[in-house]
Amino acid sequence: MAVRRHALARVLGWRKDVSRVVLAVILYLLLGNARSVQPNPFIPGAIIAVNMVIPVLSGILFGRLAGLLVGLLGTSLNAISPAGSLFELLSIIPHGIMGWVAGHFRQRMPTPILACSLIVGHGLNILMYVLFGALSFASLLHLTFWYGLTYETFAGVVAVTILAGIYRLGFQTSRA
Repeated sequence: MAVRRHALARVLGWRKDVSRVVLAVILYLLLGNARSVQPNPFIPGAIIAVNMVIPVLSGILFGRLAGLLVGLLGTSLNAISPAGSLFELLSIIPHGIMGWVAGHFRQRMPTPILACSLIVGHGLNILMYVLFGALSFASLLHLTFWYGLTYETFAGVVAVTILAGIYRLGFQTSRA
């Protein structure tokens, strides 16, 4: 009887993990296709990639595998969606790594520091964009680019911190 309960608990736990990843991927896609969510005030015509917060948030709340899968699957599906672009295609691996990093350190660091995993994602995105010619190296020399990136990163860190806090207040039980 105890063996059955243990097996059932594993199956239910696995289902819970899969459903979390699926819901996060769907949220990533919804945000990724809502291109007019928030314009970047420093870069004309650019928007803030609000969907980047989802792999980081998943990593922080559910662990490195969830963060990795949400980053890889969410970005891959978004790349082939109507909102897809070369930038989204080149962001698949960076977003997976960013989610994994947030999940890997989630037991060792506070949420605001973990939310800075967005910096890892942005750095890897820029590297991929420059390597594959989607972004010229000359554009990195303009302060406007860095102001816009700083603004987007700060907004993302604040959003992840607030959303993680709200999730924990609403869905996690205290261990007192």
